[in-house]
Amino acid sequence: MKKQRFIWIVTVIAIFLIFIFVLLTGRLDEERKNEDEGYAHSGADHRLNGRQNNGNDGGHVRNDEDSQKYSLKIVEMNQAEKDETLKKLFSYMENCKEIYSRAADHGNMDSSEASLDENTLHEMIEKGGAESLSVTCGNRDYNLTNYEKVEAALKKAQEGKAVETEFYQVNSVGIFRYYRLEFEKKELYVTSASAVFDEEMNIGIQQLEKIKAYQWEYTDKGWLIWEKALSRNQEMDMHIFCRIYPLDEKCREITNQYIEPVSYFSNNLFLEDWDMTCMEKIEFNDLFDFLYPMAAGKPLEGERYADGIPKEEFESVIGQFFDIRKEQIEQFARFDSGTGRYPWTAVGFWNRVQQLQPSFPEVVRCLENEDGTITAYVEAVSTEEGTDCYYAHAVTLRRKEDGTYAYVGNRVDRERSYCIPAYKARREFERTDTAH
Repeated sequence: MKKQRFIWIVTVIAIFLIFIFVLLTGRLDEERKNEDEGYAHSGADHRLNGRQNNGNDGGHVRNDEDSQKYSLKIVEMNQAEKDETLKKLFSYMENCKEIYSRAADHGNMDSSEASLDENTLHEMIEKGGAESLSVTCGNRDYNLTNYEKVEAALKKAQEGKAVETEFYQVNSVGIFRYYRLEFEKKELYVTSASAVFDEEMNIGIQQLEKIKAYQWEYTDKGWLIWEKALSRNQEMDMHIFCRIYPLDEKCREITNQYIEPVSYFSNNLFLEDWDMTCMEKIEFNDLFDFLYPMAAGKPLEGERYADGIPKEEFESVIGQFFDIRKEQIEQFARFDSGTGRYPWTAVGFWNRVQQLQPSFPEVVRCLENEDGTITAYVEAVSTEEGTDCYYAHAVTLRRKEDGTYAYVGNRVDRERSYCIPAYKARREFERTDTAH
């Protein structure tokens, strides 16, 4: 009997202890959950601000302060401001109406979604320039007209002077924009409006607003950058980029023809240090995707090359852009003599690494070398990061007799690069799959 009573007492105590343990565990889990939620909402801001939350009350205050940074600071406009803003935008559009209409009539636009050809776009920009307007290209392929007055205002704004300036923008999808910038004690207020022509050539307003910018800068390279509000992530990027100082036409030509078509996605031409003595560093099989459109003037039809690239076609494309012997191509690109083809695999989610990609590259300076080559200094812009030098490298090219260029070297400027895009050859993924 005593034994049964002892067992009963021990059982009750055990149940009680289990109950207490479960209760305490539940409270700890709830506290951890609350802490995790608080970190998820404010952790990134704490890292950016270089401080941590040392108390619940202080944490709530900081969260409120940080959340305000993400909010767009709208400034109320009176009717006179609205009317003046739209008057200026509409006036420029009316002056471009004949050019725009002609492009539509001649089939230089896609009827489903307006797409202006380059000549039409540039003609409208020059039309504004001839009327003393400062007009830039939304496609980044044409210098700002009458840039001097805009730059002069920005220089004064950097000194803290109260000043105003304005410029226009037009892009290939037919959107016309007007910006008025007002600076007060180094604070920037932006009035902006955008509009389009409809099918009947009537003007339709898309947007009209005035905001106080979160921050702004005018860089040494001539980029005006402002952030409408603090950007939460790349998907909610709030940066606006406008090149004010003109880009040298030689730099623009090399950018458009030899740098931007290759860029940094899924190939390593501009990600390695190489010259004519170590061309084996280049992954020519991955590079073929990007050189083919440059050589053929049309996109690569990947389905045609499921079994690899025919020898003559591969060597013809590579030989057009490099001073290289066929024997070297065979060695570096792993020619298969049995099939008469070079191995090639299309880019997919499974055979590439995640990259932090710059928004676009830009040649900022060209240097003529004693041996007749040209070194193009490239600084890639990242609009998401708000920097005009995200990745820097120098590409050396040799001018051929027909006026085109061949790549003869690349050097990564690691000191000036914010980030070097990651890369892994597609064949490396195939080896991994085979191993499994």
